Amino acid sequence: MYRVLLVNPNRMTPPIAPIGLEYIAANLRDNGFEPLLCDLTFADDWQSHLKTSLDDATPDAIGVTIRNLDDAYFASQDFILENTTAIIRHIRTLTDKPIVLGGVGFSIAPREILRFTGANYGIAGDGEWAFPRLLNKILAGHTPDDVPGAVYWAGPGLVHEVAPERHDIVRMPAPARRFVDNRRYFAEGGQAGIETTRGCTQRCLYCADPLAKGTVARSRGVSTLLFEIEDLLEQGIDVLHLCDSECNAPPEPLRRLCDAIVHRGLGERVRWYAYASPMPFDARMAKQMAKAGCKGINFGVDHADPEILRRLGRVHTPDDAKRAAQACRDAGIACMFDMLLGGPGETPETLEQAIAFAQDANPDCVGLSCGIRVYPHTGLARMVRAQGPLEANRHLHGAVRDNPELLRPIFYVDKAIGGGIHEQVSKLIAGDARFFHAVPSELGANYNYNNNSTLAQAIRNGARGAYWDILRNMRRKES
Repeated sequence: MYRVLLVNPNRMTPPIAPIGLEYIAANLRDNGFEPLLCDLTFADDWQSHLKTSLDDATPDAIGVTIRNLDDAYFASQDFILENTTAIIRHIRTLTDKPIVLGGVGFSIAPREILRFTGANYGIAGDGEWAFPRLLNKILAGHTPDDVPGAVYWAGPGLVHEVAPERHDIVRMPAPARRFVDNRRYFAEGGQAGIETTRGCTQRCLYCADPLAKGTVARSRGVSTLLFEIEDLLEQGIDVLHLCDSECNAPPEPLRRLCDAIVHRGLGERVRWYAYASPMPFDARMAKQMAKAGCKGINFGVDHADPEILRRLGRVHTPDDAKRAAQACRDAGIACMFDMLLGGPGETPETLEQAIAFAQDANPDCVGLSCGIRVYPHTGLARMVRAQGPLEANRHLHGAVRDNPELLRPIFYVDKAIGGGIHEQVSKLIAGDARFFHAVPSELGANYNYNNNSTLAQAIRNGARGAYWDILRNMRRKES
């Protein structure tokens, strides 16, 4: 039996449990492999922990999951992939066994990331089925040229990628959520993730989710989701976050899941949060979700100017967002608006309009992202490349030099606004506690979840839920 060491290199705090590794581990077992875990999240000395794990496991191959390229936050611009690359390169000093990359972050730009990290192989897209096939190929000494999603070196400096295969995940078996230390993640991370739908049908200009997960929304079977929820509840984990791009796109699987949760009697036992689109969303859906235990929804509102929404590829209207906020209030669900400021067509006037709209719609809180991360292969990336050399593009900020593949953090802010967007926004919100926003010089208590010590301490003190909900409750107590 081949042994596979699965490495979680994510050391962000608060910690997020690597549910992808749990799904992968279940499929490896079903295919005759022995998966072993090296979780560096809690390691005081990650190099020592890594060496001990490799020595104990004596694996035939190593899988490394890549969740984030960076923290997607203009104010901090933390290039997380650089830290992950250091871990991958350290693995190479300890063993000559093949290193295989995977995960949502890797699937955004597979060829580029394989080159950057120097790993041997990668799997883009659904790894549950492809990873065992790739392992069987490479451990037998064959080239994985017929494995969907395989990424590998085809010669000096030449990386080849096989098109991924998007599986119907309705029959994907529910993994026993025991591969990672979910109890500890819950104690220090305040929630547990669960995936109900994979892929996104929307065509947002900036979003990398369709690249990583596909452009068709594929929903899991309700019975397997109930099994997974109950398995987490048995471990004392009763606060969940749906990891779906937008839980209501399409709405029918969400309705079926909510009805099943209520019918199973789980609505009173579990609290959960989700990302959602402002449309389709109505009072009926809000009441269904509340009855099933939903406590908070983060809506991707983006903006209030219809023309900017159109340029961003969004299909909802500002009125849709207002109605969604009202439906949440009526159902007793906390509501957050996530807004993207500085995109194509932004002006001082539209900035003011966006803030005034959010104040009038009155969600429980508003997250403001100033500047839009330009991820490789997105519509936004194609747009900025068509505008000429990155170094000469007055809309771009961050790592504009020596970053042709856009792996390092680079942000679009319309030149009509410029790099002073943080200060302009600070003046517009004028201390309104509903808004989460930070300028680069004031990152200590911000809405960014990367290495947020204030948030991490609150969770250690017993706070549970979506991070925006924990932070807004902390602000309420302080006021």
